[in-house]
Amino acid sequence: MPPTPHVPATRAEVESVLRCGPARPVPLFLPAIYEHKAWFIGSTPSAISRDGDLLTRALLAEYETIGPDALAIGVDVYNLEAEAVGCTVSFYEGDDTSIPGIKPGDHVVHVGDDLSQARLPNPLKDGRMPVNLAAARNVRRALGDDFWLRGAISGPFSLAISLVGAEALFLACLDQPDWVRNVLDYSGRIIKEFSKAYIDAGAELIVFDSQASPELLSPSMYEEFVLPVTQDLVQWALTQGVRDVPLIIGGNTTPIAALLAQTGANNLLCDFTGDFDEWSAVAREHGRALRRNISPRLIETGTPDQIYEVAAREIRRGRDLPGFIMGTAVIPFGTPTQNVLAIKRACLDAATL
Repeated sequence: MPPTPHVPATRAEVESVLRCGPARPVPLFLPAIYEHKAWFIGSTPSAISRDGDLLTRALLAEYETIGPDALAIGVDVYNLEAEAVGCTVSFYEGDDTSIPGIKPGDHVVHVGDDLSQARLPNPLKDGRMPVNLAAARNVRRALGDDFWLRGAISGPFSLAISLVGAEALFLACLDQPDWVRNVLDYSGRIIKEFSKAYIDAGAELIVFDSQASPELLSPSMYEEFVLPVTQDLVQWALTQGVRDVPLIIGGNTTPIAALLAQTGANNLLCDFTGDFDEWSAVAREHGRALRRNISPRLIETGTPDQIYEVAAREIRRGRDLPGFIMGTAVIPFGTPTQNVLAIKRACLDAATL
């Protein structure tokens, strides 16, 4: 395979796509690379997630190796806020490439707790927030202001699950809905503290809330509990000068596509299991950019030619959709680089597909 030219989009080009401006001949390419960052520098997810210099090296290696149109600062993206207010994260030593995670049962909030004065993190001191912020500053200096750099933050419902536990939170949605709204408000306050620090470090934001997928939470419960607090977060981001907010919820989100369009986030996700035709109609109606993912299993185990053909098919489907973005689900650690670059090659060939 010939080398893939490395010409990332400018900030203005990215913003034009996110705001559904004129079609770009080459679709934006936004692969979901988190723990796989460590692969580029021969390290492990646990190591780079705890060391700002290593994370910086991994991010810059991702930039040089893959040439994405944006970078996301984050490895185990759902853990940092919960860890910063007291949850314990399990890490792995030596050559173990497992992904860090909240220790099972280690929750700092219990159903019924009064959260009005609950602890908020200091992002400059608590947990590993300083690691991500240091990497954000380093990468911003290295790549300049014209590159779209995003700090990973948890969505409110996913953070609430880390704080409370999934079973307890789901039961509370049925038995104590007012308290659930309180814990979601608390989650939102934590997220805003981390977000302010990312913005100060020169990064944009990207929100991850896959625990709110309709595969786990019913559409009616999403509308009742998650939509209001997400709308609040997006509106708050606007007051901080962040106009473009990606909202990433994995799985088949087709049943809540119209609700996600109401969050105010202007870059939404149609995962590889979602119905692209239905999602496209929602994106057109609401003027939202739409990222279409390719299966991580295919990217990990397929041949570059097989992956290219699937990417080319999706690009053909999205070529006339304002704000279309070519993406991937989370790429597993150790995925061959040529497989990821096959998707980028299809983006570069878009005019001839």
